Amino acid sequence: MSLNCGCPVATALTAIVEDGCTENLGQIQKVIFQRVFADPVVKNEVTLPAVLASWTSHLTATGGTRAVISPYLSAPTTEPGTARVYGGGNATVGGIEMVVGATPTSFSAMFLGAKQSTIVKTLKGYMCEAMGIYLVNEFGKIVGTKGSVAGAVRPIPIYRMFVGDKKLGGLEEPDSNLMEWHFAPNWSDELTVISPTDFNPLSDLVNSGGA
Repeated sequence: MSLNCGCPVATALTAIVEDGCTENLGQIQKVIFQRVFADPVVKNEVTLPAVLASWTSHLTATGGTRAVISPYLSAPTTEPGTARVYGGGNATVGGIEMVVGATPTSFSAMFLGAKQSTIVKTLKGYMCEAMGIYLVNEFGKIVGTKGSVAGAVRPIPIYRMFVGDKKLGGLEEPDSNLMEWHFAPNWSDELTVISPTDFNPLSDLVNSGGA
């Protein structure tokens, strides 16, 4: 039994509800950055995320609710977390390892030909933030985590964000910068997928200037 299991167990198994739908996010092409907290106690949240006006108000905000959309990402790669185990051999009954938790999920992507003094320098500053992200996939859908009210969405918290220095591409490839972070274990349990009704986030979300 895993250490995160409740005790005592429920009277009966929880039913698995199949609604005939599948969920495949496809390629992640951009992300929207936003602090996890708008202020020391209130979490950021977009209450009407399918409408362009809701995102515009965050993109143009001058305080803790501000959101920023990234340039296009190349080579997005996700490595899901695996089981953290204890035991084996004589340490546990029958030599069977116990699951004691999960490792984090890693995400990485590249920026190709990015301007170092603007794009990359700004992104490196995000490494010092308690940052969250919304994923934007190839179909123009926005993916976050469940908000406090029905239909609302919050940024997915990320950890150990890193933006690397320029890699020189030479003759055969463009210059690039690595960006990577980790999602906490169970990060995808409350995923919320938003289908915008009056905009495409890949082309219609524009960052505002200024601080």
